[in-house]
Amino acid sequence: MMAEAILITAASKRIGKCLAEKLAHDGYYIYLHYHTDKAEAETTLKSIQSKGGNGKVVQCDLDQYDQVEGLLSECDNPDYPLRHVINNASQFENDSILDFTESSFASHQNVNLRSPMQLARALYNLIPDGEKGSVINIIDSKVFALNPDFHSYTLSKYALKGATETMAQALSPKVRVNGIAPGLTLISSTQSKDNFELASHLNFIGEPLNIEDIARTAQLLITSPSINGTTIPVDGGQKMINFTGDIVNVAKNILKKSD
Repeated sequence: MMAEAILITAASKRIGKCLAEKLAHDGYYIYLHYHTDKAEAETTLKSIQSKGGNGKVVQCDLDQYDQVEGLLSECDNPDYPLRHVINNASQFENDSILDFTESSFASHQNVNLRSPMQLARALYNLIPDGEKGSVINIIDSKVFALNPDFHSYTLSKYALKGATETMAQALSPKVRVNGIAPGLTLISSTQSKDNFELASHLNFIGEPLNIEDIARTAQLLITSPSINGTTIPVDGGQKMINFTGDIVNVAKNILKKSD
């Protein structure tokens, strides 16, 4: 049996890199998508190859409809048939209901919602009749406990959770569609160390999340034919804490009060 291939968007760093390395270790051929940083993607690929894995870097601006339509044509190695897509890339910028713009709203919807739908459709059309594949959408645990922060981002992820369910209905049995909803996992470029230290403990396990658990959940979804149309939170129970704001902003306010 030929090894199957997986396309992972934004695969060269953070959660995407962890997914790529774990699944390459499991024997999958990895198409590592990048937007602008080819060198970083190639570094991740070299790391995978040094450990016995294999793959290829592919470029695409997920904000551009036509580019997304052509992305799967770059995933064309006949020795490694593409059977899975992990929509990990995410537009994440802060806006609110009071200051969102046409541009910020459209960009979040295009990258976080429209491109995953395009890639799921393209995978469905690519897979021959009689064979099967899967799509995993990386969402966000905040869709289970909504708050108004990061307005356009939140709405795009909430819609992606809904699209995960409707695509599972529409594309089955050829393509199963599931989601993973991580909680706060890695420090962001705009977050202080103190903020991350506090925010990463605001869950029911009382400790930072293990990024490897996201990769293990992806492995479970790919290899479990009975799981379809579901979104699994990997958040330490964070979704059960009904914050009135994003967890990063909650931590920021707690730190202010403690000064």
